[in-house]
Amino acid sequence: MAGKRSFGQITRLPSKRYRARYTGPDQALHNGPRTFQTRVDAEAWLADERRLISAGTWSSPAARQEARKRAEEARLARVFEDYAHSWLDSRHDVRPSTRASYSASLTHHLVPWFGRTPVDEITSDDVRAWYASYGYRTPTARAHAYAVLTAVMARAVDDELIVRTPCRVKSGGRTKVVREPEVLTLSELFALADAMPRQHRALTLMAGLCGLRFGEAVALRLRDVDLERGIIDVTRTAVRADGSKASGPPKSEAGRRTVAMPRAVVDALRVHLAEYPVTTRDALLFPGRDGSLLAHSSLYGLPAREERRDGRVYRKEPFGFMRARLVIGKPGLHWHDLRRTAATLGAQAGATVREMQSRLGHSTPQMALYYQSATAERDRTIADRLQAQIDGPIGIKNPGEGP
Repeated sequence: MAGKRSFGQITRLPSKRYRARYTGPDQALHNGPRTFQTRVDAEAWLADERRLISAGTWSSPAARQEARKRAEEARLARVFEDYAHSWLDSRHDVRPSTRASYSASLTHHLVPWFGRTPVDEITSDDVRAWYASYGYRTPTARAHAYAVLTAVMARAVDDELIVRTPCRVKSGGRTKVVREPEVLTLSELFALADAMPRQHRALTLMAGLCGLRFGEAVALRLRDVDLERGIIDVTRTAVRADGSKASGPPKSEAGRRTVAMPRAVVDALRVHLAEYPVTTRDALLFPGRDGSLLAHSSLYGLPAREERRDGRVYRKEPFGFMRARLVIGKPGLHWHDLRRTAATLGAQAGATVREMQSRLGHSTPQMALYYQSATAERDRTIADRLQAQIDGPIGIKNPGEGP
């Protein structure tokens, strides 16, 4: 029988369960979403409905149920693959090469595992299982993919899709160093430069004494160097994305800098420009064969190899950087090791860590201001001390000097 009450009705059914209903502000009769096991449960539902009416936030139970259904459908449709690609599309702050790297991580590492899983159903256990599935394979690719996953899930937190990121693998975005860079002495550096193709000698000395990144060096134009003052203005770097080469601004403000050159680099550049003249101030100093940005592969050249033709084996000798590093007895040398060489030689010339970070443009965007505080005068001192070492005990001749 129905109970008498000020709001709503509760009726005990033949099944011994309870039905609750009430007349809403719309003057329609609304039943509870289900029957209740106990009268207390039915009372609680009516009390919740009355509170909604008093607060002015009431809508019919059927409308709320439909809204919940639509919300659940939307949640299930918000799968990782779609959300992650939407995140990437919104990243207008990254360079084309960075965007290509993020896209590769999504395509090859993350979407195959998390693809159609709703974002809010990805748990820490899921992330750990994905991370562990690599074992000892491709640690660098895994670290890059984990960093992308972390960024995607951080955006999901900001969008209030999840309360807390599931990416909690300690140091998941880092890789262990698989090789220590080789640091050259001054004698080895000059020997390497002399063993390089003539058109790349000045480029080699610039990398090993000034610490420019490969992309920064090959993007240099005539307007970027002042041989009278002995300085380089680093304002661009080479980037590669979608198979094409282009130049763009450095990744961070710290990368945009002025670097003082030791006289040996200035002299090498003078010789380079005399032998490989450029016609305009916007022309590249170290172009590739086709006049465009020099490719990393073109600088490295090819290792020694054998070719079989007409039943005979022909041996081809290495050339480029591949040959030069063999000449100095450093077969495992990487071009990027010249950057570490520049840092070490600068430190030996008396530069502080802070000064070398400014000279090398090596920072995160958050630390750019910290690195910019090193002075141009102090940078010139570093270059002069490097030159003093060149002129001193090892007695290396500069290009153009007589016997």
